[in-house]
Amino acid sequence: MSPIRHCSRGACKNPAVATMTYDYKQATAVIGPLSPVPLPGAFDLCVDHAHSVTVPVGWQMIRLKTEFEPVPPSTDDLTALADAIREASRKEVPPPKPAQREIRRTAVDISATPRPRPRPRFSVVDGGGEEDSDANQPHNLTPVSDEEG
Repeated sequence: MSPIRHCSRGACKNPAVATMTYDYKQATAVIGPLSPVPLPGAFDLCVDHAHSVTVPVGWQMIRLKTEFEPVPPSTDDLTALADAIREASRKEVPPPKPAQREIRRTAVDISATPRPRPRPRFSVVDGGGEEDSDANQPHNLTPVSDEEG
């Protein structure tokens, strides 16, 4: 039977026997016995890594225990796990439901015939006081009316 918790270091697959926690505010690392449950931000370490781990320069290392024994699997943990699996297998699985998708669009009547968009009205504005040789020349502009299509 394999142990439930392994060493947190890289590729190490040895069983965890100690837990290391950090206190950044006090620049302290503490290594003690393996915590009963995995803690967020803590590292579970094997015997080798619990004795060889180092801390950054200026930090203090506190070891609460110098000899770490492997923790045997608890029969309480195994019994609780077996009971949870047994209980989950007894529950009836509900049939799958199709996914529901809610579509939100503006209310537009697509059956109505589309109205033509109004044409923009442009007008020519005289530039004012600019005296240009082209200013006295007639422009070839043709008026556009809404009736033309």
